[in-house]
Amino acid sequence: MLNHLSIKNVAVIDELEVSINNGVSVLTGETGAGKSIIIDSINMLLGDRANKDLVRFGADKAVVQAVFEGNCSALRILDENDIDVCDNEIIISRRVTQDGKSVARVNGTVVTLGLLREISDCLINIHGQHDNQALLTPQKHINFLDDYADDKELLNNYHILYVNMRETERALAALEMDEKEKMQKIDLLEYQIKEIESAKLVPGEDAELKEQRGIAANAEKIKIAVNEAYENIYESSEGPSAYDSLSLALNSLSEICEINPAIKTVYDAISEAVYSVEDAAHELKSFGDTVEFDEGTLNEIEERLDLISKLKRKYGSTIEAVLEFLKNGKNELENIKLSDERSAELCKELENIKNKLKTVGAELTNVRKNAALELQQKIEKALSDLNMEKSRFSVQVEDCGNFFENGMNRVEFLISTNPGEPLKPLVKIASGGELSRVMLAIKSILADTDDVDTLIFDEIDTGVSGNTALKIAKKLTEIGKSKQVICITHLPQLTAAADTHYLIEKNTDGTMASTTLTELDLAGRENELARIIDGGDVSELALRHAREMLKNAKG
Repeated sequence: MLNHLSIKNVAVIDELEVSINNGVSVLTGETGAGKSIIIDSINMLLGDRANKDLVRFGADKAVVQAVFEGNCSALRILDENDIDVCDNEIIISRRVTQDGKSVARVNGTVVTLGLLREISDCLINIHGQHDNQALLTPQKHINFLDDYADDKELLNNYHILYVNMRETERALAALEMDEKEKMQKIDLLEYQIKEIESAKLVPGEDAELKEQRGIAANAEKIKIAVNEAYENIYESSEGPSAYDSLSLALNSLSEICEINPAIKTVYDAISEAVYSVEDAAHELKSFGDTVEFDEGTLNEIEERLDLISKLKRKYGSTIEAVLEFLKNGKNELENIKLSDERSAELCKELENIKNKLKTVGAELTNVRKNAALELQQKIEKALSDLNMEKSRFSVQVEDCGNFFENGMNRVEFLISTNPGEPLKPLVKIASGGELSRVMLAIKSILADTDDVDTLIFDEIDTGVSGNTALKIAKKLTEIGKSKQVICITHLPQLTAAADTHYLIEKNTDGTMASTTLTELDLAGRENELARIIDGGDVSELALRHAREMLKNAKG
């Protein structure tokens, strides 16, 4: 049950706080006062997609929060998801920022929208103005029947098998190709595999080859430079080398280095330089001995790099990508060669899945047909209570023999609104007012079969008036004995019959508009009911009429 609702910075609503009573509550107000914004706010709590346009102009975020008294189904879901609960109280909040980011929390724990919808579906049910359109779409009638039949577990088992069947069919289709196409594919894959394997690629070898090419292509230049450097620092044929000069300097200082500490420091530095030059000379000698210009080796490197480049152009941008292409090609070739064997396995697997689907589908059909008989009887009774005494209603369950995503059936609602007329599809003959009553009849029946404690009706009374409006008010009052019912309405009959009346008003300070929601006392109810009756200004006659309607409703 919804105990408290808080809305802040949502469209024209600045800040709104309201406690919701048990029984039947009505929300009334002039057109444009903000009734739809309240419904939009509640839908946000139920997990609808967040719309940043709902954030009030000038605010950085919109926040909606509701406090519910939890029922068994909702509390079980919270327990399964390790969300703490105190005194059976469930607090749901949703925040939407100006940039469209959204955060949902349940009892302070951040939750996904999927989990939020799962929890809220157990707490509250909203019938919006567009829901009547579901009755005009025969494909959706099966959903109403399944809700009544409570066949979720059976339907889920069927759906799992259905998904497996479709996946198996897709896998089988991928294997099925004509023999000519199959042989062409095999020839292509074998050629590609042979071409890549014969290259014997090694990851990273292209980088190493490029380095070797750089050395080979400049071998003569490198050789000359290394020899010149070696001669200059170690074995010069034209005068002393750097090593010789340093050695001579070292000998000159050897006899006096102990006399002055400053000279000893210089001596040690030169001595270290001698050793360094000697080591560098040996390294240059060793490197120079390895550098040889070989035109054949250079050609081999160029040919190898050209081969690698060719393979990369055909099969991937890197050697690793080419090798991955090789791996995938081998797997594909193996699958094609084994396709006959694999196809036979998949055909057998598909047959088994279809047999299971038939069994579950037949069971689901039986459950639906039995539920359909009960549902149509209850809907006829409810329609009679809603001033459609002569109507006949039928829930037609067709066993199609084909597999659909939600079973093997097509379901359609048929109705006859006048005596002597045959049953015809609801979509073809029902008026707007009749659709509203059929939907209310279905909602009233489904309300008895689920745990949801709060039902919200957004103008369920569209297209009705007079005695029919009284019957709708009576039906909602009956539902209100076991459920919390909240109605947005323009009907004076329903307004008078409500246990609690809330007024929605939009006010402005000259710069910004703001919507408020106020629980009315008796005088307030009389005045608002008179406005609804008069359709505008409140007359004394309308006030007397309003007082009489409220008095009769209490009686």
